[in-house]
Amino acid sequence: MEKSGKDINFGFFKRLLSAFCAFFSALCVCALEVVPKADHAISGTPTVFELELSDVQPSIVEFFYPDFNGKAGITRASKTAFIGENGESGTKIELYVVFYEDGYFQLPNLQVKIEDLHYSVPFAPLQVFKNPEKIQPELFCEFDSGVQGDFSAEAGKPIVFTVFARYFLQTVAFSFEIPENALFRELERFDAVSENHERREFSTEKVPIARFEWVPLLEGSAHLPAVKLEVITYSGSRAELSLENADGLQILPPKNNVNPEIKPESESLFAYAFTPAAEEADESDIAEPVSAEIRVLSRLRDKERRSFPFSNTRTVRQQVESAMGLMPGENEPFVIVPVILWILTAISLFFAIVFLRKKHSAKSFFSFVLLICFCVLASVFTARQLVPYGVFTGGEIYPIPEESAKTSFYIHGGNRVRIVERTPNWIYISFNSIEGWVPSQMVEPIKSTVFEIEK
Repeated sequence: MEKSGKDINFGFFKRLLSAFCAFFSALCVCALEVVPKADHAISGTPTVFELELSDVQPSIVEFFYPDFNGKAGITRASKTAFIGENGESGTKIELYVVFYEDGYFQLPNLQVKIEDLHYSVPFAPLQVFKNPEKIQPELFCEFDSGVQGDFSAEAGKPIVFTVFARYFLQTVAFSFEIPENALFRELERFDAVSENHERREFSTEKVPIARFEWVPLLEGSAHLPAVKLEVITYSGSRAELSLENADGLQILPPKNNVNPEIKPESESLFAYAFTPAAEEADESDIAEPVSAEIRVLSRLRDKERRSFPFSNTRTVRQQVESAMGLMPGENEPFVIVPVILWILTAISLFFAIVFLRKKHSAKSFFSFVLLICFCVLASVFTARQLVPYGVFTGGEIYPIPEESAKTSFYIHGGNRVRIVERTPNWIYISFNSIEGWVPSQMVEPIKSTVFEIEK
């Protein structure tokens, strides 16, 4: 008995629909990927990979392990049914893979069989790290602006960069040094430097530490500023990190801010790197108090050094500073103190030798202890006396010994500054965290550096 045309058409459409569904399922499977649950893996520790097959029952799914060529192995595998957030059902395949070494891995495809159809599903690429306890933390920077693609920059133009760290648990200390012949300031410090910031799990993400603005002032090869960070590693030990910049930046001469009136390089080493100020500053705004008062204050500090601790010289100096509108500065070390300590050192040495010859062990030991204590204290106080200081007349300080240099630092007159270096016309001074060059006539030295006692 022949089938009617209606039944034939129905069977044809049914087969066509089945073929379309199979083709659509094949496309869906081919578009899938075996993905890890984490964005990285650790060698020797199982990493879970997942493959979800929607609208497929576990009973018709089979899968076959790929050959990892000895670089990894599967410790466990499972096939379960799942229900998604939108209510769809399907099959989830989980593979627990252990990598035997670190590196970047692209595993061979997973072979999946759904009913009579075979599919080859790729694994997502994955970065595998070695044991975190063996990973050394890193400190590096990324330039936000001011640096060209060839790792060059222009003198006098600001360079903004951010310092990052990774592979650490906690920060302990953070510091940086102001580079020479440059302007440098910290723009922002991030939460990672705070004491309460602690990371308990291994992570590969880069953590921002601080952001800086750096203005190199001389052309040539310049190294990155010295930024240091002390951290606790995953092994529990401490490590001190610093920025590494072996080749350095190539600082080029400024393009648009060279003034033709500036002397050539042969006459001035630094002049080509700066633009002189458009107007001269009013002398009344440069230094207060006046130089005569600065000389008086310098002589008072000199007298304070050479006076006895119980004299009123220090009180007079503080009253003068107060009358000049200054905050009381640091006290001067008394010359008499190291003199007395060296005398006590000599006396202790004498008694130590005497008791040693008379074989008084206890007394000679006590004398040697006093000898060491007095000698250390005398050396410390003597070193304080030998550090050169002066009284600053007040005004701007420069990053290089050139008056045309741009500067943003100002120190008020009457403050005691440390003299670090001298040239015929310039003095390099240090005051708190500010350092720089000033004309030599702007510093009145405190001349007492010899042991003279004021009677």
